[in-house]
Order: sequence, then structure tokens, then C-alpha cells
Amino acid sequence: MPADVEEYRARVRAFIAEHGVPMRGEGVRVPADTAEERAIRGWLRALYDAGFLGAGWPVERGGSADHHPLHDLVLMEELIRGDAYRPLDQVMLSSHAILEFGSDEQKDRLLPRIRAGEHIWCQLFSEPDAGSDLASLRTRAVPDTGAGGGFTVTGQKIWSTDAQWADMGMLLARTDPTVNRHAGLTAFVVPMDLPGIEIRPVREMTGYAEFCEVFLDGVRLGPEHVLGEVNGGWQVVTSGLASERAFVGANAVQLERMFDDLVALARAARHPDGTAAIGHEDVQATLAEALARIEEVKLIVRDTVERILVDDEHPSDGPVAKLAYAETNVALTETAMRIITSAVSVDPEGVEVADRWYHNFLWGRALTISGGASEIMRGLIGRQLLGLPRA
Repeated sequence: MPADVEEYRARVRAFIAEHGVPMRGEGVRVPADTAEERAIRGWLRALYDAGFLGAGWPVERGGSADHHPLHDLVLMEELIRGDAYRPLDQVMLSSHAILEFGSDEQKDRLLPRIRAGEHIWCQLFSEPDAGSDLASLRTRAVPDTGAGGGFTVTGQKIWSTDAQWADMGMLLARTDPTVNRHAGLTAFVVPMDLPGIEIRPVREMTGYAEFCEVFLDGVRLGPEHVLGEVNGGWQVVTSGLASERAFVGANAVQLERMFDDLVALARAARHPDGTAAIGHEDVQATLAEALARIEEVKLIVRDTVERILVDDEHPSDGPVAKLAYAETNVALTETAMRIITSAVSVDPEGVEVADRWYHNFLWGRALTISGGASEIMRGLIGRQLLGLPRA
């Protein structure tokens, strides 16, 4: 652990307190209006300018010579604690993939716009019949036979977070249907305003529309849009997804904050006899069980992060940590709903807390799907950790 980690945390915390743009709710990423969009883009630019985001990039691309991977974890933890808007694809996946696989021209053209907050990115990966099993996707990128080269893309993507306000998308499409399904895929960097791209936001049960369907109808892409090698897209995408691993530890902070909210809810919820829910032994036992489960997840996450930092992780570490966090998150929201439904009223100071729990109850289900469904995570753990045969 670097000696300056607590000093670094203090600097990050002070910067967020002074400049941070708040999240409107967990999982709510799309700006409500143009003013909020400008604020978010400015906030991302400020994080880069201050050296907090992109510090792990090569120095010649704006990174810091004294960067330590633990600093990335500290940053994400403090963004959660400060309720500040948290960067997503434009930092952890797209920039990593461009740095790793992009041409010099792509790096020169795209990376400065990410750092300036000019480019918000989205993923164009999942499809209606290819979610967790991404290698079964059907979107086709057919090579053009003309002198200029390039591809014509046709297909449909879904669950594309931020697509309705993204400037760029990272697309995975099938360029060779005759080879192994992993081998015939190519990654592209795609301007989202190209002709033939139609974006339809999907309204969720939370009332927000964070995800989108994206239809690609004869979209023309040139050779300059190919990221990495043609038919080498699987390596590009999996490398980018792996770059998110250092942030897994921040999930423990989110669970701690949720527990604080759970206690606040129990203090404000009133039983029929007028007493606060937290004064009843069954509620106290429920809170104790919730805290014990959170501590278990923290130990799992800490173990995972420690191995990541020394590059000694097991393939099952990520699935185990992701599954533990997602399922515990859902369990906490269900506990909150039981406290609310057992009460006859909520004190005025607890109304906002209760509203957050209603939202979190609905949003929490998405966490069991996004980034790999819980069922897929269990399968990976069974095969990679327990040595079970594929069903």
C-alpha cells in the first residue's frame, strides 16, 4: 500500500466536496436536461484536469508517473461517499481499449476528447438474444468490396447505458460468420450520430430510461473505425471489461452506506403502537444479520482487491465478488421493504430515506443482470473454482 494513500484520499474528498456534481439516484446516469449534461461533462473534465481520473494512463497521454492502482479504488470509494456523479464507460472500458489497441491516430483523436468531457461513450455489446452470452451476437459488419474498404453494419443492440446522450459507442459485431464464434468478431469505435443509427430509450420500472435499444441499419464504417485487428474484437472487449476490476472494492462502501440508510429507516418507521421499528428485537436481529452479511462481502472484496494489486487473482475472484455484492444489495432492499410495510407511518425526517429505498428496491434488480447475470456468475464459479462440469 502506498504511503500517501490517506493523504490522497483527503485530497480527493476535499475536491469532491468543493466541485462534485451529485447523482440524482443510484443507477440514474442520464442527465435530466442540458444544464445537468453540461455540469456532468465539466465535472468529468475537472477530475481529469486534477489528475484523479486517467492517472493510470501513459504519462505522454496525460497520466501520472506516481500513479498507484489503489488510487483508482480510493477515488471510486470517495465518489460514492460524496454522492458524486461517477464515471462509467468513458473511463474504465473505452479509454482502456483505445490505449491498449488503438492506432496512434485513434489515440490522438479520441483520448483528448475523453479527458475534456467532450466524448461520452456507451457500449454496443448486448443484443436481445445475446446478453451474458455475448459471443452469440448476430449484428453483422459486412466488408465493403470497394476501393475504400470499410464495413456496412446491420443489427440491434440493447441495454446500452447512456446511448441517448453518448457521442461515441464501442461496437462489437460479427465480421466472419464462418469461424469460431469468438474468432469472427471485430470491435469498432462508432460516432453515435452516423446515418442509420436509431436510439430508443427503454423506460424502466424505476421510472427512468437509462438503457436504450440501438438499431443499426446499413451503418457505414471506414477502416479508421476498426479498433484493434479485424476479427480480433473478443480480445479488445474482454481486455476492456477486465480494466474495471480495480473498482470492485468500492462496492463495499456502497453497502456500508446502504446499511446506514437501513438504520435511519428503522429509526423513522413507526409500528402500530407508536414505537420506532429499531426498538423491536426482531428488527434489531434483522439489522445485525444485514451487517454481518455486509462484513462478509467486505472480506470477499478486500481479498479480491489485494490479489488484484499483486496480480495474483484467480479467474473466479471477479464473479465471486460481483455475485456477493449484487445479491447482498438486493437482500438489503428487501429488508428495507419489510421494515416499511410493517410500519404504519414514517417520521418526516425519514421520508426521503424511504423514497430512496423504494427506488433502490427497483433498481437493485438490475445489478443482478448488468455486468454478468447472477446465474452466469454462479456457473463461472462452479466451473472455475469448484471444478464442476458445464451443464
